[in-house]
Amino acid sequence: MTDTLRRTPLHALHVELGGKLVDFAGWEMPVQYPLGI
Repeated sequence: MTDTLRRTPLHALHVELGGKLVDFAGWEMPVQYPLGI
């Protein structure tokens, strides 16, 4: 099994917007942004 997290098609946008990304069930998911949601 690999330790590589899967990414959504919007991953680059989440990174660009400064999202805090965490491991969620094998996916790298955003949970918080600098200005909130």
